[in-house]
Amino acid sequence: MRPPQLDIAIPEFPADLEWINARIVRLGTLLGHHAVLVWFWDHCSLNSLRALPYVQEWDRRYREHGLRVFGIHSPQFDFGARREVVEAAVTRLGIEFAVAPDSRYEVWKAYGNEVWPAIYLWDRRGVLRYYHFAEGAYEDTERAIQELLREIDDLVLPEPMAPIRETDAPEALVRAPTPHVYLEEDRGPRAIAAGERLRTRFAAASAAAVLDGQGKVDVVVDGEWARTLTLDGPRLYELVDFGVHGEHDLMLVFHDPARAYAFSFAPGVADQA
Repeated sequence: MRPPQLDIAIPEFPADLEWINARIVRLGTLLGHHAVLVWFWDHCSLNSLRALPYVQEWDRRYREHGLRVFGIHSPQFDFGARREVVEAAVTRLGIEFAVAPDSRYEVWKAYGNEVWPAIYLWDRRGVLRYYHFAEGAYEDTERAIQELLREIDDLVLPEPMAPIRETDAPEALVRAPTPHVYLEEDRGPRAIAAGERLRTRFAAASAAAVLDGQGKVDVVVDGEWARTLTLDGPRLYELVDFGVHGEHDLMLVFHDPARAYAFSFAPGVADQA
């Protein structure tokens, strides 16, 4: 992925974006007294959801000091282009900052973005000063936010957040998980009949799946029943979390018809023995 060029001017959001948690957003009105954090995400991206608590806390910590956070929801899957799906995700996840459903990828293309999640941090002049792709670098990102806010005013700010997970610590040695598995090459759904099973092997600390439906799904790990999910529409469902990296066999047993899109896996800390 080609990194963006620093010190470029912030592009204005398209005028026809229909925001959630905000009536209208005009970045030009914020310049001079605000720093702007633009966060590309998708509610079915496991990496986005793991980063979300940090973004939410930065919004809470620094809003009164001049930070404005804007979430750009650029969908991975077709259902993510529906506004009602994004609104439901924003409510379920407790997101309070402004979110724009970027269903036509207008903002995504304007930024030349290629990954979920991605952070772009703009100073009070509307100049790009920092960016980060994917998970991680949370302390570096928060310190960058603080630097730009101190350029606006002489502020006393808190120490950066402590890591939420062991894998988030700057010194953590992390085992890379199995890459995402898309069940159709074009990221479309695989239709699942009642009684059908999906099986995969993975090496990671936890596993999730993008599913859609209203029925029940049994999660079987290493030949043993782990839990039963009740599907309530299209989203990312946590399947199992071991907390430590390991290799496992995963099977989903569908009681009812459904649609399946992808498996996603999260990293664990490496064994240092």
